Amino acid sequence: MNTLKGYLFIFLLFILNTYSPNLFAQEVAEGTTYTPAKLSQEPVNVTADLFPTNSMEVGDTTFTVYGDASIPFKIYFVNGPQYDNIFNPNPTGIILNNKEFNFFCSMEKSIRQNYSNVLEAKEFDYLGKKYLMLVSFREDCLGDNCRYRCYNVFDISSETSIRQTSFSSIFQGTDSFGDFNNDGKLDFVRVAPKAQKGHVAGEMVTNYLVTAYTLRRGMPRQLTDQGNTYYLYVKGDEEAYSFEVLQAYWFFNVKDANGADAEPTTYFAEYISFDPMYRYLYNPNGVRIEKNRWSVLITDVGDLESAQEQCQLVREYDIEDVYIMIDQYSGDITYQVFAGNFVSKESAVAYVKKLYQYGVKGQLTDFRNSY
Repeated sequence: MNTLKGYLFIFLLFILNTYSPNLFAQEVAEGTTYTPAKLSQEPVNVTADLFPTNSMEVGDTTFTVYGDASIPFKIYFVNGPQYDNIFNPNPTGIILNNKEFNFFCSMEKSIRQNYSNVLEAKEFDYLGKKYLMLVSFREDCLGDNCRYRCYNVFDISSETSIRQTSFSSIFQGTDSFGDFNNDGKLDFVRVAPKAQKGHVAGEMVTNYLVTAYTLRRGMPRQLTDQGNTYYLYVKGDEEAYSFEVLQAYWFFNVKDANGADAEPTTYFAEYISFDPMYRYLYNPNGVRIEKNRWSVLITDVGDLESAQEQCQLVREYDIEDVYIMIDQYSGDITYQVFAGNFVSKESAVAYVKKLYQYGVKGQLTDFRNSY
C-alpha cells in the first residue's frame, strides 16, 4: 500500500512538471514589471470620487459645483466676447472654502492654466491628512503635450490653511502619491518621457524618467540621497501604467527586465566636484544638479570659498536654491553664483524682483542660449 502511494506521488509530480511549467516561470519573473502603485509601501486611501452636482450662471460667470465634497468647491469660467483662447483667455479657477485658486501645471506655479476641464476629481487621506486632487489636460494640448496630465492637489487637512501643489505627469491616478522615503510625509512621483539613444524623431517615446518629490508647504522638493537623485529609468506602455526598469537609483532594490536586482546607478556618472573643465551646475556642497533653462546670475568671484560664502548670503534672503557654476572661458577662472533653476522664465523673473528688494541686481540667465 505504501509502495502504491509512493508511485502515485511520483506520478503527480510528473503531471505538475509536465503540464504546469508556468507556475515556476511566474515565480522567476515576479517583480520584473512594475506599476506606480508598487513604488510606495502603502497606497493612499481614496475617500470619495467627486462629480459635479450642479451648475449655475451668475452674471458673466459659469460655476460648476461639486457639492458632495467634504469641503464643497466651485470651478468658475468667465464668459465674454472680449476673451480669446490664445491672446486673452477666459479667466478660470477654483473657489475652495471661499478662497480663490488658479490652475497650474508646473511645480513653480508660475504660469496659470486657462483650461479647467477636470478629468478626475478625488479626495484621499494619507498619514492623518486629507487631500483634494484635481486632474486635467494641459492647456497646450498638442502632439505629445496631450499625453501630460496637470495635477492640482490641495491639502485640506485644515480648512483655514489650504495649501496647493501643482505638477505634470504622463501617468494619471492617485497611485502617483505615497510615502516613498518612509519619513511620514506625503510624496509623489512624476513620470516624464525621456527618449533612449537612437530614438527616431516622430515615433512615440515609451521610455520614461520617474522622479520623486515631497510636498513641502506647496513647493515640492525633489528627494535625494546625499546629493544623488532618486529615479527610475523605465520602458513602459503609452500611459506608464506598467513598465520595466532599465536603470535605477531607488529607495529599495528593484528588479530589471531579466528578474535580477538592478544595480544602483546614480543619475550622473562619476564626476569631480567643481571641475573647471565643464560648465556643470553644483550646489554649494559640490553636488551636481541637472540644469533647467532659466536662472538668475548674482555675481562671479575668483575662488570657490568666496562663492560658497555668497551662496550663504543669498540664503538669508529666503532663497534656498542657490548654485555655483565655473566659467573658464572669460579669461581667468571665475565662480558664478546663481539663484534658482527653473523651467519657466516667469519664475526666474520673480526671483529677479525678489532679489532687487534686497538691493541685489540679478541678471536673468538663459542656460540654453548662454551656455
